[in-house]
Amino acid sequence: MSCANNRVVSIIKTELGNRKFPHYYGDISRIFFLLAGIIMLLGLPILNQTISVPAYISILFVLSVVFIAGITNPAQRMLSVLDLIVSLVGFIVFEYYSVKVFAEGSIYFIYLINQAIAILFLLAFYFAVKTVRGFIVPEKKPPVP
Repeated sequence: MSCANNRVVSIIKTELGNRKFPHYYGDISRIFFLLAGIIMLLGLPILNQTISVPAYISILFVLSVVFIAGITNPAQRMLSVLDLIVSLVGFIVFEYYSVKVFAEGSIYFIYLINQAIAILFLLAFYFAVKTVRGFIVPEKKPPVP
């Protein structure tokens, strides 16, 4: 088992070293967007009773998040900014509803679903910020001795 783990670590290090965009974390953000979309979709029948928007708006939001995950790529820097904005909005919305549901003493499961989605958007936000920072801040090369 240890040999297999070492092989996986070796492959990851090789891939990271060969990346054309060394500060690109969009693939990680994509995973968090997809997970959030799946949880939103699975929880929609339950969550729909706590939100004040029609179900079709929620469905369109799920599709938008998954669409953005699908088009995220390192060649178009504005998509990384879009990832940042969508993850920020998603975090704010779901954390707001999480706090609201908890404060009202509603069903604890609804609180947990909202909290899990908020955490996924928070993680996506973190990696989107790292990607945007990598595009904005020039990479410093070590001095040649």
